[in-house]
Amino acid sequence: MYKFSSASKTMATAVCALMLALPITLLAACSGTELKPFSQYSEYAVKAADDGDPGDAKWAAYLKSHFQKRATDRDCIIAGKAQDDSQLQLVVDLDGSMDSDYEVAVAPHEIRLKARSTEAMLWLQYQFMSSASADDGRFLSADLPPAVVDCKSDTKGSFAFEHRSIYTPTNTNADMMPILGVGNVDFDWGLWGHNLRKVFTDGIPAEATAMVNGKRDAGQFCFSSEALYHAYEQFVVDQYGDGSDGVTTRFAVVPNDNRLVCQCAACKAKGNTPQSATPAVTALIERLARRFPHQMFFTSAYSTTRTAPTHRLPDNVGVMVSAIDMPMAPEASQAKGHEGLEAQIKAWQQCCGRVYVWDYMRNFDDYLTPYPCLHHMQSRLRFYRDLGVKGVFLNGSGYDYAPFDDVQTYVLAQLLINPDVDIEACASRYFASAYPKTGQLLGDYYRKIEQQAQRATLPFYGGIDEALDTWLNAQQFGEFFSTMDRASKQADEAERSKLNRLLTALAFTRLEIMRSQQQAPSHQQIDAMTSLLAHHTAFEDMANYRESDGDLDAYLKQWKESYPWLDTAGNLLRGVTMDAEPKADAHLLTDGKQGFATDYHLCWLISSAPVQRFSVSSGLPSAAVFHVSLLHAPQWHIFAPSSIEVVQGGAVKGKAIITSPTDSRRVRVSISATGLQPGVKTEVIITQTAAAEGRKTMALDEIEITNRQ
Repeated sequence: MYKFSSASKTMATAVCALMLALPITLLAACSGTELKPFSQYSEYAVKAADDGDPGDAKWAAYLKSHFQKRATDRDCIIAGKAQDDSQLQLVVDLDGSMDSDYEVAVAPHEIRLKARSTEAMLWLQYQFMSSASADDGRFLSADLPPAVVDCKSDTKGSFAFEHRSIYTPTNTNADMMPILGVGNVDFDWGLWGHNLRKVFTDGIPAEATAMVNGKRDAGQFCFSSEALYHAYEQFVVDQYGDGSDGVTTRFAVVPNDNRLVCQCAACKAKGNTPQSATPAVTALIERLARRFPHQMFFTSAYSTTRTAPTHRLPDNVGVMVSAIDMPMAPEASQAKGHEGLEAQIKAWQQCCGRVYVWDYMRNFDDYLTPYPCLHHMQSRLRFYRDLGVKGVFLNGSGYDYAPFDDVQTYVLAQLLINPDVDIEACASRYFASAYPKTGQLLGDYYRKIEQQAQRATLPFYGGIDEALDTWLNAQQFGEFFSTMDRASKQADEAERSKLNRLLTALAFTRLEIMRSQQQAPSHQQIDAMTSLLAHHTAFEDMANYRESDGDLDAYLKQWKESYPWLDTAGNLLRGVTMDAEPKADAHLLTDGKQGFATDYHLCWLISSAPVQRFSVSSGLPSAAVFHVSLLHAPQWHIFAPSSIEVVQGGAVKGKAIITSPTDSRRVRVSISATGLQPGVKTEVIITQTAAAEGRKTMALDEIEITNRQ
């Protein structure tokens, strides 16, 4: 677990401490040339700036030891003062009084590495080792990210955000996090997100659950509950201690992700309303903050705790403000909803000193189609920095694979340190380092889709159709896929392994592009991609293609069970134009294609109308069977309707009452209609269910009409 520490902590604690840095704008300046190329020095001589300073001495020893581990000739790293200009002097200076987080000072044949904290010193030393290794063949650095700091020129700067966290599969190596300069909430928080249940070791007692409509509801907590307070208190003591040893840990105090609010007498007395849990949650977090003054506690400005308290909170209390309502627009300051987010941040800044932003960097309905978000994220991070936000958590695909996640994680780590870095330069450095054979190919393609994406707002929850309408060119993607497949066969084993993983994931995108087309591809093309995607089982991090209900095996099964292109022989409605009231994209219902039950985006018509009508004016026999294909998926607030009627001239010609399924699946309803009159408008009236509560929608993918047999 990475935690805060002072400069005097042990090495292990110092490594863990890298997650915290003070926010100041990154600055850089260059001096004249005072160094030879690294490879021209016979030795590197490492010394402390002050031999009498334990911090300097410890970090000088650390640099010597870890630099030697990367040397093919360990004798080229020595301790002490350089004897002449054949040796490069490295001076290590840990100085808590600096006005910046780090500094590189260059003198003739000398580099001084200065840092204000242990975390910054560790990061800076690895920046130097990566930079030196790139120029000096005596050192191995394949496992290190490319350096962003020019260690051959005078440079100084500070981290834009004190807390920087990226939740991606690339960022799950605890040893690499402090080297990259970012954390991961699963590693450096004691408790985060909607995980309050974890403080209870023997189940959640009823008294700790919310009182809703006069009854206990296990879906939410009562934040006035003594049982909840004591369970959290014991959790902190048992797992992390009270923080008096100088190691501070962050903890989240966040309600479950729903709109339920406890209305017990104690919570109402604190100020809870049916819509706001802020008063009771704030009271609990303040109580914990007083009990543990050396630990830090965070609430969330989200859902029922969106409203900020009206009084000042303790110094060790912070808030995570969700950015989910600000779309991923090319410019954050122009995004719909940016005013609301800005106002929310400023409101919370009035009551607490640490305002962090919980932001999003993925299409959570499609992890496997490339999502070129770096320029969008740069704009958002600049927006947060300029507002004085102290920390940023970027919510990615967690432990699930996403194409180009490695380069995006690397570049985003640099942007969290300095939102003004050159994205293309960072990405190019990474591709060249991580993909020696195919880096140019990968970089060129990624640069193209980033450029194309800059014209559009990217979806947080979208389908392949939205990608194709904005940044994804189907022909360009197909050519890239084929070229990369050929090039991968020329790469070495390590690079080819990464490319095989990428190609397997992108088979999903190729299948989705096929599924979006009106004309069916050949079975040979489909089989090639489904076979390739089936190899996802070789990769532990590639079981899912979306945030929830995204099992890839279930997706592949749909290709067999719900082949998208229907046999339309005998369908009298195929290609017929229908009118819709309220207006809807009715052509989806007569195009001869069906959607997958595992996805509500492609081929499905989504309607939130209580009653949806579709009408056709001609071409029907006197007796016919109407077949309506629907989706029932409560997890997405999509429900099968309660009834479907066929009406002509105000008279009901056929009707089906639908029993709501018990599981998520496709529902096909057939309605026999008789006494139909040719040339008279016929309506299909679909009525939304009244059984489900809250937000409700209907999804339809095809209406077919056949002669009654």
